[in-house]
Amino acid sequence: MSKQSTRDLILDSAQSLAQARGFNAFSYADIASELGVRKASIHYHFPSKQDLEAALLERYRAQFLSALDSIEQSAGGSVTRLKRYADLYAGTLSNGRICLAGMMASDIGALPEQLAPTLSAFFKEQIDWLTKVMTQGKNAGDLNFSGSAQSQANALLAALQGGLLVANAMGDETLFKRLGQTLISRLQ
Repeated sequence: MSKQSTRDLILDSAQSLAQARGFNAFSYADIASELGVRKASIHYHFPSKQDLEAALLERYRAQFLSALDSIEQSAGGSVTRLKRYADLYAGTLSNGRICLAGMMASDIGALPEQLAPTLSAFFKEQIDWLTKVMTQGKNAGDLNFSGSAQSQANALLAALQGGLLVANAMGDETLFKRLGQTLISRLQ
């Protein structure tokens, strides 16, 4: 294995564990066992769990921004873009996982202080993107809602994040999918 692929495998394993259990509920030993490597290999790439968590959040944020760019580049109006956005969250429910940033936010009191700005930026980027989509949709006549686009964006993001927690706790992916459909239909 090259150093880069080992690093990526470690991040993949850590992300899977964090999304399923929470970041504080797994150790380097869990990653080492899953990957069949020694803990020293993990420490080589990430000297501390705090380093691992920071790299993981940055990577997740970049992947999510890339997904938003992909949605933006695809054909379709604001309703289609909002549905595809909700599908990003629905996709995390597979294998009993939820949004990594949402999982970290639920542990905000236990997170290293240095992660708070990145976590905050993740959610701000979501709200900014949703606000833009909702503004465009309202201007085009595709969406019809009262209040500001930003307040609607805040509400949608909060509902999707909370919906992930509830659907995961109940083991019911369809509950989340129905929630997404209901939220978007109320904006039309």
